Amino acid sequence: MTVITVSATAFVADSKWLVDQRDVLKSASNAAGIAATLELTRQLDANPGISDADLSAILEPIARRYILLNLTHLDADRYARAEQTLVVQVVVNRHQRTVDVSAASELGGIFLSRMLPFMAESVVGEQMQVESLIETVTDPIEVVLAIDVSVSMKNALDTNRPPQAHLGQSLTRMEVVEIAATNLVDILGPSEDDRIAIGMVPWSNVVRLDMQARGRWEHNGWARYPTGRVYGVPYRCKPYPQCSDPPPVTQNVASSPPEAWMGCLDEPRTGSVGTVAQLPADDDELLWPPALSAFAQNYFPAWYGYAYECVATRPPNMHLQSCYGPTTISGAYGNTRSQPGCKNVFGVEMPSMQALSTDRAVVDQAIGALEPMGSGTYSSLGVLWAQRMLEHSWKDVWEGTGHPVDPQDPDNAGLRKAIVLLTDGVDNYCGLADPACDNRDMGVPLQVACDVAKAAGSEIFVVTAMAP
Repeated sequence: MTVITVSATAFVADSKWLVDQRDVLKSASNAAGIAATLELTRQLDANPGISDADLSAILEPIARRYILLNLTHLDADRYARAEQTLVVQVVVNRHQRTVDVSAASELGGIFLSRMLPFMAESVVGEQMQVESLIETVTDPIEVVLAIDVSVSMKNALDTNRPPQAHLGQSLTRMEVVEIAATNLVDILGPSEDDRIAIGMVPWSNVVRLDMQARGRWEHNGWARYPTGRVYGVPYRCKPYPQCSDPPPVTQNVASSPPEAWMGCLDEPRTGSVGTVAQLPADDDELLWPPALSAFAQNYFPAWYGYAYECVATRPPNMHLQSCYGPTTISGAYGNTRSQPGCKNVFGVEMPSMQALSTDRAVVDQAIGALEPMGSGTYSSLGVLWAQRMLEHSWKDVWEGTGHPVDPQDPDNAGLRKAIVLLTDGVDNYCGLADPACDNRDMGVPLQVACDVAKAAGSEIFVVTAMAP
């Protein structure tokens, strides 16, 4: 009975000892697998054409080093034995960008049963062998670049005038912002494998759909030509800015569009009463088109001091107005006919929005096509349309195949959605008399737009390119 008891005790003790050695070696090989996988990514980024044999020659010593670093807590004799007997193999998975590591070594073997002569023939081997299989899990990242394309982006970075070569000013604010956007794309590296997608919303006082999306929106009734609009301030008064601007006015627009719709949209939607374009409630900002009244097709300016029809009888306190209608009024402060929202005075078309894409070439092309042209700086519009591009409920609207992804899907744990707002200055959409757009007949305050986006789970970063 004593021999049996001692033998059983020895086996139990040795079993626990060997399990402990296996766990120690497994932990060390896990660390080695992670380190080798990170190095694999660096190597492939630096030299995509490197062979698997060369990769293994680089990664195996790294794996070995990390295993030994994680065994330094062993006593000197055990560590020396582990170092002498360590055999490491790596298996490179180029497509998944992972490195599997197998390790075999002696970490001290058994210690009790070897002391029992009658058990000498029953002693198990001392060498441990483990394998660490590495799996990469990529958290998706979706970023929309909301880029200011108002006409002031033509100015130099350090002045409020276009660059002048003789003064050493060579870059416009638009060019500076394009560089910043391209650098960010370089850092993120849009990729289907890495689940990183980037979109773009050029904005001024309007945003614009590309030709393909334009036809889809018209066909589905998501954008309609309105019969009327609410103009928050039909003209500016004087003495400016102490005077009280006139109250909002609802005007009928032309009975038919002045030209084929070029895809420009603004913030107002056609309301539930008739088809007068008016602002939605804050809670409705992210409802997708089939769930609400259509967005208004933009032909006529609707921002501060602009109206469709010129004021027929000039008020004594009129300071300035711009209008689209055929009426003109003579006087010290002449009324100018405004161009349609999709073009500037030079006939340059508004750059179109680019839905989320994992194709680097598509994103680069969209950035390269940017051109300053808008006459109003209305960053709320950029933020809200960027968030609509990130909304999973809008996926079918943008015809996205894989993006925007559903944040509620367990496969998307760790998802980050972000808006990067790139602009050259303070909003002027609602004018100096109402810089914060507190009058909701005139526009959406930037604070409201940001609150809407953040409540939907997006992060917001701002990059400014402006004179000090």
